[in-house]
Amino acid sequence: MAVNTESNKSDNKERGKIRLSWRGQAIVSVIIAAIVLLSAFGPRLRGFFDNDGIKEGYPVTRNVFLLDTFCQLTIYDGGGEEAMASAVECLNRYDDMFNKSKETSDIYRINHRETDRVSIETDTEEMLNIARDICVETGGVLEPAIEPVSGLWDFKEAKRVPDPEVLGEALKKVKSLEWDIEGSEFVAYDDDVRIDIGAFAKGYIADRIKEDMLQNGVTSAIINLGGNVLCIGTMPDGRPFKIAIEAPGKQVREYEVVEIDDDSIVTAGIYERSFEEDGVLYHHILDPDTGYPVQNDLESVSVIGHESVICDALCTSIFIMGEAEGTDFIRAYNDKHGTEYEAVFLRKDGTTVYTEDDSKD
Repeated sequence: MAVNTESNKSDNKERGKIRLSWRGQAIVSVIIAAIVLLSAFGPRLRGFFDNDGIKEGYPVTRNVFLLDTFCQLTIYDGGGEEAMASAVECLNRYDDMFNKSKETSDIYRINHRETDRVSIETDTEEMLNIARDICVETGGVLEPAIEPVSGLWDFKEAKRVPDPEVLGEALKKVKSLEWDIEGSEFVAYDDDVRIDIGAFAKGYIADRIKEDMLQNGVTSAIINLGGNVLCIGTMPDGRPFKIAIEAPGKQVREYEVVEIDDDSIVTAGIYERSFEEDGVLYHHILDPDTGYPVQNDLESVSVIGHESVICDALCTSIFIMGEAEGTDFIRAYNDKHGTEYEAVFLRKDGTTVYTEDDSKD
């Protein structure tokens, strides 16, 4: 896995950090010619690049609002407008398939079913099987069937804490793994089973868009689905993409910068969807045991690796576990699967820890 940082890896706190004022003025001697991947609703990831080595007619960029978030697709080499048109069509197709608000989508039909069996698309089958596997490996920490609880929390409009009694009753309806996939059907073994795909859907879709772009000749691109970032290859001149994780709530913006080469980075953080009530910050990452937002010492967890869907699922799971348990888990996961996923913990005290560094101490 080609992941590097901007400065000495022995110094976690200072490594790869770029400080920008709120007006965007660089304080370090780095010229940032453009800022892409801006997302109003996603994890705070930023991409920095300049125009050196970009061919005439590139980059080819599309910005759309789908999957309940702002999405940006940028091709730097290969495929051109034809490949972009195909990628946008692919993105629209998955929005139709997975958008829980669309009555024709698989997820809506699963959650509003009148029988215990619902026919689903092959992609829905594959995505839910991945979610189930991660649920098993995390011991139920990442719970796909948490919708009875997550559906009570509104981080956009009402922005209030659910009634404790109602929340308690909803927790009883969270039935871990009391559903299955049989052929092309979703099968529910309990009437209360409802699915929430928020912790893995965008990662899965990013992987599928990557496949579509590669089939259409793309050799260099960034897929950004509301902050779930996947990089195809490198910049056309061979340099890796620079992606920065923003530390929220600072008057001086602080970025932990990593270099990505044909990998993905996905962040789960307390600043994505949240509100404050009676001096308490409530965010959208819920503990499946309590039904309330997870309370720990972390602002965010980012996971870097090859499959975006796994990055997506792992960053949420590890945030719920916390730093110590999450570090042990990702190392065990890598050992078991022969993978090289790396977690980046941004703590509330302003420090940063990389699991890759800890493993070398």
